[in-house]
Amino acid sequence: RGYLRPETAQGMFVNFRRLIDYNNGRIPFAAAQIGTSFRNEIAPRAGLLRVREFQMAEIEHFVHPDEKQHPKFCNVADVVLT
Repeated sequence: RGYLRPETAQGMFVNFRRLIDYNNGRIPFAAAQIGTSFRNEIAPRAGLLRVREFQMAEIEHFVHPDEKQHPKFCNVADVVLT
């Protein structure tokens, strides 16, 4: 059997308990992951099935659902991402 890295950040959610323990139980915190991902595609010219490989980087920011205040939020409240 082969187990390949998923395309989404689901690994961070599965390991959430470990991440929050690593952060001494404090929220908010952020986690990032970088790695190779794989996707199977049907490609008639390259054979019936081929595996696409690509690099992915993802960041998830976790906040308490009832306590969304952060002392530095005012520094980025008006920032527009382009």
